[in-house]
Amino acid sequence: MTSLKNDQLLKLFSLASLKMPEFVSENDVNTALVEIEKKILSINSDKTEIELLGAPSVLIVDDLELTIHQLSLLLGKSGYNVSVARTVIDAVDLFKKRHYDYVLIDLFIPNPEDGFGLLSELYSLDKSKDNQSKFIVISGTDDKKLIKDCFLKGANEFISKSSNWHIDILRYISLLEKQKKGCNEEILSCVEDESGKIVSIHIINLHKESVLLELDKEIKFWTHSGYFNIIIDLENIYTINSKGIAALIACYKIISENKGKVVLCSVKHSVNEVLSYVFLHNVLKIFANKEEAITALRSSKVK
Repeated sequence: MTSLKNDQLLKLFSLASLKMPEFVSENDVNTALVEIEKKILSINSDKTEIELLGAPSVLIVDDLELTIHQLSLLLGKSGYNVSVARTVIDAVDLFKKRHYDYVLIDLFIPNPEDGFGLLSELYSLDKSKDNQSKFIVISGTDDKKLIKDCFLKGANEFISKSSNWHIDILRYISLLEKQKKGCNEEILSCVEDESGKIVSIHIINLHKESVLLELDKEIKFWTHSGYFNIIIDLENIYTINSKGIAALIACYKIISENKGKVVLCSVKHSVNEVLSYVFLHNVLKIFANKEEAITALRSSKVK
């Protein structure tokens, strides 16, 4: 027999894409966990070695499969290289073997003294300071003393397990990544409507490889953060080449796969001609300015 409740078992087998047996044994649970692990590992299997080499690395330390699944899926799809440790011993072993930019520690693994002990041990290592590793503690506790102790023992951030806790983690890590690289003034994002989940992305240059890569990351970040209505503002774009067109197509694909909508605004005549030549003007709806695009998205007039 297993100690998991029925609703937990249903969720577990659903994540594993398996039919739940009428009488669930420990072996059945282990089989489901193995299937979930395969799914998690497959997130990074489609990436090239070069992509993985340059991707920021994240170590998730947690003993709850649902948390592991949610974070691994979200961070993996957002371009991060993810590893998982389910015990304190495994976490220390992995951290000593590899470089990690970010370490996410569930405070209760299974008890707060375990989380505190791990945080203190990893933070005290010379490797942590040399690599400038960031430690993020995640927990459902609202105990102010426990939260304060996390920072005293080396945590860079404490994120409460609220309804959007996994999105908060993604936003925090993304912010730190942007700070490390310096603000890219050629791509500026802005939340235009929180309730309507509308974001505008203003692009200054579509010819630089670095800008195209940043645009791809920006689109993934917003869609994985729950913002599925994206406006790409091309006000400052006067010419567009094949790579720029490919970038817009990639944006459309990512957002469409997430059941979202992407539109263009402030498109110059010269750019519109190129888009028309490759029939993109029929795929990406174009508005005269950002205000018109926001109004259309709010009223769901974009097909």
